[in-house]
Amino acid sequence: MIVFARTRHDYYHGHSYTDYWKLVNLCNYPTCYVDEIDPADKTKCYIVSPLNGEWLAGWPGAKARIIHWDIEWRKLEEYPQIPGVAETWASDAGYAQTVGARYVPMGSHPDLAAGGKNGTAPEYDIAMLAYMTYRRDWMATRFRERGFSITPNGWFEKRHEALCATRAMVHVHQHDDIRTVAPQRFALAAAYRLPLISESIDKRGIFGYSSILMCDYTHLPEFVTMWIKKGRNPLLENYGNALYQLLCVEFPFRNCVEHAA
Repeated sequence: MIVFARTRHDYYHGHSYTDYWKLVNLCNYPTCYVDEIDPADKTKCYIVSPLNGEWLAGWPGAKARIIHWDIEWRKLEEYPQIPGVAETWASDAGYAQTVGARYVPMGSHPDLAAGGKNGTAPEYDIAMLAYMTYRRDWMATRFRERGFSITPNGWFEKRHEALCATRAMVHVHQHDDIRTVAPQRFALAAAYRLPLISESIDKRGIFGYSSILMCDYTHLPEFVTMWIKKGRNPLLENYGNALYQLLCVEFPFRNCVEHAA
């Protein structure tokens, strides 16, 4: 029996893991807190995320199958060994290889889009929906200089309405030396059938050339301009549909979990 374990610290209402836990709920998985894990119950498979100080001591000698789904990124020398954790999952193929984790894509679910697009005419050119580090803020400035309107950050109904009125999602890495997928952001784009343009990723994993567009950081402003501003919108829409097919049909969240667990 698969159970998703969450920390007492509430990352859900803090928004960091909003989409992850919504996917868990949409798939009707039972949940518990990390301090409620029964390590002696060999019938249980617990999937735990995120890693924080609440469970660094782990569960020595655990008979239950305990999996850490690592949605954050850390350097190899910073990677902890948690007693009782049978396996670590990572949703980026390159990062999984680096830290010795199992590559498990984070699929999506159609209802992550809260009912899907409602036919709203596009009001915004691109959504970034990211913590704005310097390199992301620099890129956002380049986009605005080219006349792009950027979806305002927000959550719940405000975010839903904004994404329904957005042409495409653009992903810029937080760090220039960590070029990985953003699992929750990719799953969200898929549910909304939003075409996804990403800064280059080291290992694509399941994301083939027909599902997302990629470009290096330096040329990203010109690349996004070509797709958004130069009349390629009909082709761009195909990428949104392909991403939906990939993560909501071929690799939905439940299938990814059940196959790996």
